[in-house]
Amino acid sequence: MLFIYILIVTNLYSESKPTIYVYKSEKILKVLQDGKTILQIPISLGFEPKGQKLEEGDGKTPEGIYTIDYRINEWEYYKALHISYPNRNQVEAAKKLNKNPGSGILIHGMKYYWNWFGHLHSYLNWTHGCIAVNNEEMDMLFKIIPNGSKIIIEP
Repeated sequence: MLFIYILIVTNLYSESKPTIYVYKSEKILKVLQDGKTILQIPISLGFEPKGQKLEEGDGKTPEGIYTIDYRINEWEYYKALHISYPNRNQVEAAKKLNKNPGSGILIHGMKYYWNWFGHLHSYLNWTHGCIAVNNEEMDMLFKIIPNGSKIIIEP
């Protein structure tokens, strides 16, 4: 844990914004800055994680390139970083199918009474399309991810 803390403190002084990479098939979130991995976290995804999100309520975590556009300091699931889903192409694709693409996709922590699960939560995909981490990891993300950071979600 000290190693991660040193990496975080060291990278707070970097010129470039960190980039978040989510690898859905591996259930891993990585934060890279200046080409180096500074944080790697096990995650939970939507309850139907395979494939691209097409509509609200499908349980899929979207795939694509987005930004972290704002943060929520206090919330039902501890804290959250909002992802700029859907993008223009996803809105158009949903319209062609006469569907609502959904919204409210976040990286978020755990409900307070679930946080004792720690990393065990990552063995299940339980969100409605969001990316979940434990609360300690959410605190780390809050420290190192500024608004406007890029997030790339891959299959």
